[in-house]
Amino acid sequence: MMKVPGRYNPVMANFTQRVSEMLHNPKAQEMINKVKSQATKPEHKAKITQLKDKLRNRGPSSSSGSSSGGHGGSGY
Repeated sequence: MMKVPGRYNPVMANFTQRVSEMLHNPKAQEMINKVKSQATKPEHKAKITQLKDKLRNRGPSSSSGSSSGGHGGSGY
C-alpha cells in the first residue's frame, strides 16, 4: 500500500493526541517546570553546553573518535 502525502494518518493522529494529553497533565507540567529551573543553573548550563558540543561533533561519519579507548571521562 502506497502512502499519499497529505492523507490522514490515524496512527500519527493518535500519537500526537497522546503527546498533547501528556504535556497537559499536571504531573508533566510539574516535571517540565523542574527541568526548566534546573537548566537555568550555571553548573547545569555548562554540562548542557558540553553535551551539545559532544553530540554536534559526533556526526554521522565520525570514525576518528576511537582513540580515547572508552566512553568519555564524565565520571558517571
